[in-house]
Amino acid sequence: MDGLILEARRLGIAVQCDVEGKLLTSFCSGGRVKYLFCPSSARETTATLQLLKLRGVPYRVIGGGSNILLPDEGYAGALVKLNLRGIGVCGNVVTADAGVPLPLLAKVAAEKGLSGLEFACGIPGTVGGAAKTNAGAFGQMTSDVLTEAIVLTKQGEVQAFPAGCLKMGYHSCVFPEGGVVLCLKLTLTPDDKLAIAERMRRMKLRRQETQPAEPSAGSVFQRVGETPAAVYVEKTGLKGLRIGGAQLSRKHCNFIVNKGGATTEDFFAVAQQVKNRVFDAFGVSLAYEVERICSPKSN
Repeated sequence: MDGLILEARRLGIAVQCDVEGKLLTSFCSGGRVKYLFCPSSARETTATLQLLKLRGVPYRVIGGGSNILLPDEGYAGALVKLNLRGIGVCGNVVTADAGVPLPLLAKVAAEKGLSGLEFACGIPGTVGGAAKTNAGAFGQMTSDVLTEAIVLTKQGEVQAFPAGCLKMGYHSCVFPEGGVVLCLKLTLTPDDKLAIAERMRRMKLRRQETQPAEPSAGSVFQRVGETPAAVYVEKTGLKGLRIGGAQLSRKHCNFIVNKGGATTEDFFAVAQQVKNRVFDAFGVSLAYEVERICSPKSN
């Protein structure tokens, strides 16, 4: 058996080999991943990263895979998918580990009569990813409720960073280079449980009415200033454009959906045509909201 796998299992860390990349992202594309590590505690996360660095194995830390795309040729290193799932509530302060799904966190907060996370009820990501991207919807963002982030630094130290130090902006957040989010502390607002539940119901319904049901990576392009990218894309007349298994959604033109068997290259072929048409028509250069992960060179 692979020596890296043996050492990881000796340390009690869950690890798999040769995993289908399409199972790890919401767009359902990508080739096989050489190693998938799933640490379930801060200690295991630290040990995982130390082991990979010691062995010289390239790695990327991922969350729910809802805004990343993996290479079709596969990923020749290790993906580290945090499986830290703890949630704690003390008064109006909620602590949530990086691997907690956002809809679950929103549900727990609602059941405790705490408002501020309603927007997260339909976001198919994790707490760690929400911090890294300052995830938001319906005019609310993670930064609105974030008090503190617990981060594993590149030096292997666990440090607390107040929200004010993280320079959170639109779909952006500045963490220490190489830092991995382990946990967030969120300050919410007490409110009537039924009122919170009703707001969440309306948000979920709005998503169902406006966003496609097929597999996607969420919004493809960032806003341009205060203008949603969809305003420009709509005017290109490219809705329904299909290349391979990827299609520019007819329901929401800032989504590219997997109609069956789509590759990552299919996705970016559609996206590039959209970018080109928007630039030619309006002189606007759209920036990606999704991240394309490239495979490292094999050792």
